[in-house]
Amino acid sequence: MPEGSRPPQDYPAALLLPGDAFDTEQLQVLGRRVAGRSLARGITAALSPDEELTILVSSAEERERLRHLLKPQLPPGARLRLVVGFQPEALVRAGALHVPDPGLARWELLRSGRPANAFSLTGVIHTLCSSSVFDSLDRLLTAPLQPWDALVCTSSAGRDVVQAALDHHKAALERRFGGPLPRPAGPQLPLIPLAVEDPLPASAQSRQQRRQAARARLGLPEGAFVVLFLGRLSFHSKAHPLPLYRALARLIAERPQAQVRLLECGHLYNGAVAEAYADLQQAFPQLPLTRVGGLQPASEAEKVLALEAANVFISPADNLQETFGLSVIEAMAAGLPTLVSDWDGYKDLVAHGVTGLRIPIHVAEASLDQLDPLDRTYRLGLMDYDTMVGVRSLAAVLDEEAMVQALRLLVDDPARCEAMGAAARQRWQSLYCWPVVALQYRNLWQELAALRRHAGPLAAEPSATAPMARLFAHYGTGAFQASRLVCHPGASSPDLLNRPMQQLFSQLICGAAQQGLIEHLKRHGGVDQAALTALGIPVASHQAVLALLVKLGIAKRQS
Repeated sequence: MPEGSRPPQDYPAALLLPGDAFDTEQLQVLGRRVAGRSLARGITAALSPDEELTILVSSAEERERLRHLLKPQLPPGARLRLVVGFQPEALVRAGALHVPDPGLARWELLRSGRPANAFSLTGVIHTLCSSSVFDSLDRLLTAPLQPWDALVCTSSAGRDVVQAALDHHKAALERRFGGPLPRPAGPQLPLIPLAVEDPLPASAQSRQQRRQAARARLGLPEGAFVVLFLGRLSFHSKAHPLPLYRALARLIAERPQAQVRLLECGHLYNGAVAEAYADLQQAFPQLPLTRVGGLQPASEAEKVLALEAANVFISPADNLQETFGLSVIEAMAAGLPTLVSDWDGYKDLVAHGVTGLRIPIHVAEASLDQLDPLDRTYRLGLMDYDTMVGVRSLAAVLDEEAMVQALRLLVDDPARCEAMGAAARQRWQSLYCWPVVALQYRNLWQELAALRRHAGPLAAEPSATAPMARLFAHYGTGAFQASRLVCHPGASSPDLLNRPMQQLFSQLICGAAQQGLIEHLKRHGGVDQAALTALGIPVASHQAVLALLVKLGIAKRQS
């Protein structure tokens, strides 16, 4: 650090961001990865000068990809600290760890052996209907989570799911233990939406000029009424396209002069899905359809062209996998009126009659108290996730007549259509752009910090998860104990630690100190606990390292 410069101030949370949570270039484009990528960029762009953001990643390769992604967003004077693995001291210094999933109970293990208010844990919901998420929500009730922990809910509908899961599990525990149980102290369930950056590049051209230029690039008629579906092209895990195709075919028959066209922009996950879409398209030869993307996902540049070319955005989502609706706020940011199903997070996003229209959708429900056969089969692991959500989606019935009426309204009243698009962009600017949402996150982490401080000094607590040492303490004759080892004549060479049979395992025990330990043993003919500490090996690992050396015959306990 240059002389006279001030040390950086820690941002009030560290982000856990493995590649699976942000990498849309190496991995499939999924909503949660797009959201994780956007969160990292949005938080980075909102850093103050001289503020440092710590991000934990899984590998050096991920660290470099993330550095490349975030460097253009970094304000002057702000810094990034990209760390491979976990450094508990960094979490204590930052004050909070934000994880890209709802599994706070799992990450609570990081506070094991520390005071409960050493740092906060926050997570976020995405898809809420997978078995792993069901398990995570159940564990929220019994894990030692605190008032300064929080599970961020991105939509009102999503928060209702989380609360219903907690209430149901609590009632089951009360039946199990034969009496009322107190509500746990944490976590909080704050409502903070997702956000997107402005998808359209800055331009001196008017909206109409950009629309015409994009249509020329995509081969769309200049005067057509273009309806855009943007997102994952998946009939089983996003939106069944049949109601949309039928509604547009009806509108085309009624309004031939409007030149209605469907523009699909997204990703067909595999050949079977592509064949299913092609088969359905053959049943609607009267529907002009242009597709951007497909088996090769649409690029960001192609997505921008699609948003610029459209008159209206449509998303008839019918799937439990949905929780928020990133593509909806992308369309709002692009100044498009949004025609969506009255479904999950879409209810929060679209102001009906102002920024777009919500189409009624009704669901055939089984018992609200008992598992139905599909639920039971899925939870037992006898049905895969894709099949489950596909079957469930067929019970969600979109009001096709209402969709046709909504499309008629927008086709017949271009001025209202444009006004809704302008109102949608204003709503994005006030609620769903990153400066607004990043401030909500900052405020949350600062409020949680105040709760930690108010709790005062707390003693370190034993782990709520039983350590393996306790569970299996009776397996052997007794406990291994040593304070100093010596290398005796005929002992194995310390280089044995680097031989193939044990190299991986010994490195996991010794960490980065392994080569230093080898050199120390050669130089000093032995090792004690003070030397292990000097080499950087944590005290908690001392006995395991000494046991390893005795087991391999490299050294023996000093008599």
